[in-house]
Amino acid sequence: MAKGLEWTSEQKDIIIHSLKPYLELGYSRNKACDFIGLAPSTLSNWLKDKEELGMKLLGWENTVNTIVMANLVDAINAEAAQQDDTRKETTKWWAERRMKADFSTRQEVTGAEGNNFFDPKQKEKMDGLIDEAFTE
Repeated sequence: MAKGLEWTSEQKDIIIHSLKPYLELGYSRNKACDFIGLAPSTLSNWLKDKEELGMKLLGWENTVNTIVMANLVDAINAEAAQQDDTRKETTKWWAERRMKADFSTRQEVTGAEGNNFFDPKQKEKMDGLIDEAFTE
């Protein structure tokens, strides 16, 4: 829609519901907006006005996470009986990437709240020691 023109509530509802299949498949909000030709910033503006819209979108986004969790539980339960359950690897891959807070194998390289582990002076000293070790 052209800048400055308002969407009607009926138009917004149709547009929002057209995001549902993409969000349920695990696409990001931005990608889902791209698929239907909606500017992600427009969706963001709508979210500022309607808190319940964010809840609806989050529910759709978590559809695939629910399936992943069910597969993960099934794979764990089946593991003792079958060593080659292919769903386990696919589910593990999805969980590590899309459910990072719970399943990521990422290792922290910073301290709490994004602060460095080392004091900058200690880091300079360590860098100097490392440089010396490799130049000798």
